Amino acid sequence: MGGAGQPAIRVTHDLVAAGYNMMNGLPVTANSTVGESNCNGGACSKFGSAEEAAAMTVKVLGDRSMRTCANASECTSGDADDQPGTTVAGTGFAPLLEEATKANAEQLVRLVNGTEKPTAANLAKLKTGGLPVTAGVIKALQRDPDNAALTARLAGELAMSDTVETALLMRRMMVTGMSEPNAAAQPKAIDTAGQRIEALDREIAALKNEMEMKRELSRNSVLTIIDRENQRVETNPQTQSDDNTDSRFNQMAAPQSAE
Repeated sequence: MGGAGQPAIRVTHDLVAAGYNMMNGLPVTANSTVGESNCNGGACSKFGSAEEAAAMTVKVLGDRSMRTCANASECTSGDADDQPGTTVAGTGFAPLLEEATKANAEQLVRLVNGTEKPTAANLAKLKTGGLPVTAGVIKALQRDPDNAALTARLAGELAMSDTVETALLMRRMMVTGMSEPNAAAQPKAIDTAGQRIEALDREIAALKNEMEMKRELSRNSVLTIIDRENQRVETNPQTQSDDNTDSRFNQMAAPQSAE
């Protein structure tokens, strides 16, 4: 890769793809889909293939093309993306976070208003980053008079967790890809990858700060939902009251006082 007559090295794309494959026991250049039965968690639980993982990482972090020819004039083959120094700008994680928040809000509304039942399959549609959302949480939300506000808060917190998980996976894939022997033999590519990882670390730190600030402003939504449900149960316990027939029977069974 990167030599005369070869495609350029796309540092972010190629290292992430290699890292994904290495983490899943696949050949470095493979682009086969990892099925659920063969996925043990990690990158394959978030991305179905190396290309999907690489494309998403490039979208967030951007990329830079590199060529390895000793003579620069020999490295002009291919299209515009294969020219040395060609860059692609990244968007950062903000669009990813907004997209996950919107998707979670829509799915939570469907679950809370009863359009969809809180089955395992429907709960799995939420982007949670590994945070569990159970049918009990949905039922508690349904009974809460302020469920609209709580649903919005929960959607955002789950999306933040999912985005942080995605960022950490991207970092892990890139670091793993840097250890691939062919990649490790390209100092310029490794230097560029190091810059991408630094940028990724800054993005992760920014997400962490945002998450901590939101936690300071409001308690965790799931805990709030459960706390409010417990308070309702304590305030209005479900008790069985005797009907008129039971009352009359109890009076008949009671010993009569002597007059």
